[in-house]
Amino acid sequence: MNKKSVEKILAIISLALIIIAGVLGVRREAKQVMDLLAGVVPEGYRAESIGGERYALFAADQQIPGFYLIHETAPGYGGDMLVSVLVDTFGMIQDLKVARHRETPSFLDKTEKKGLSRSLIGKSYNDPFVEGEDVDVVSGATYTSQAIIRSAQVGSNKLARDQLHLDVSALKAPGLKVGVPEVSLILLYVLALIGMYKLTKYKRTIRWITMLGGLIILGFWFSMPLTLSKLNSFLLGYFPDWHTQVYWYLIVGGFLLSILLSRKNIYCTWICPLGGLQECLGAMGGAKPRFSRRFNRTMKWVQRGVALLAILLALYFRNPVKLNYEIFGVALSFTGASYLFVMTGLFIMASVFIHRPWCTYLCPIVPVEEMLRLLSPEKKV
Repeated sequence: MNKKSVEKILAIISLALIIIAGVLGVRREAKQVMDLLAGVVPEGYRAESIGGERYALFAADQQIPGFYLIHETAPGYGGDMLVSVLVDTFGMIQDLKVARHRETPSFLDKTEKKGLSRSLIGKSYNDPFVEGEDVDVVSGATYTSQAIIRSAQVGSNKLARDQLHLDVSALKAPGLKVGVPEVSLILLYVLALIGMYKLTKYKRTIRWITMLGGLIILGFWFSMPLTLSKLNSFLLGYFPDWHTQVYWYLIVGGFLLSILLSRKNIYCTWICPLGGLQECLGAMGGAKPRFSRRFNRTMKWVQRGVALLAILLALYFRNPVKLNYEIFGVALSFTGASYLFVMTGLFIMASVFIHRPWCTYLCPIVPVEEMLRLLSPEKKV
């Protein structure tokens, strides 16, 4: 049996393990019992369910509710976020707490440090909740911020309408949001395709343009690279609203289609911000492949094993960042756990002397690409 056949068998086994982990994760989440009221119900009050993830809160010996509580969901970066929203009898938000989430912890911590939840306390159900005007999103944690804000708005709106019987204006459905990230990504893909298939004479120049464009726009400016955590969120069945998050469909779709249709990884080799950063540093230090083929083969299996473990844990625990070792957040937006800062520093220094060390030795996107290649039919020449 040749090497390629062995790798294909292992890829099929890995796929089977992913499916099993997904099924077990769904069953585990269904059985999990969480006290979603903890920390939100005011002291001295009791909560009585009124249906639909809603509760009426009564003070001791009182028959009239003093507060109402609702568990509301909204799409975050890694999946649906569940927020407990406490509203008084005038429709004013008195407290809120993120009860369940699938975000990268450092990004959620960022919103807490900036006081986003506290800034929403005192908001009325009829406030506009317009980002950049009466509410502010936290830079570097945009989707996490939007999920908290949307949950507070929708939750208070529902309670005011259904429990308090107040005059509530219907919330507008989100419109299609296409901005600089979406347009930039499309242009980078088009330019990469032109460089690969048409203007081969200028291939090197065009590639540097797309890499620098990806680094500056998708990396440092918006910090929106393709990550395993985002792919995990799709595997978990979280498909964000395409009206407001069309960018993720473009980046994931472009990555998958380029491999399945052309067997070329356009994103990683031409657009990835971290890839561009490594090549810029490598150009300054004369980076090149430094280790033996045997060492590289060993590290290739380490890279695949860690990526598979991260996917299995994400599916079993229903959390796309259960095993978080990607350095994109620290390298591009300086946000992440302390151990990730250490890892990032090591890989950044190594990039000066070693060609794309992150991509070569640890990036989890590369094993995903390799699995897709193995499981997709080969093009006949």
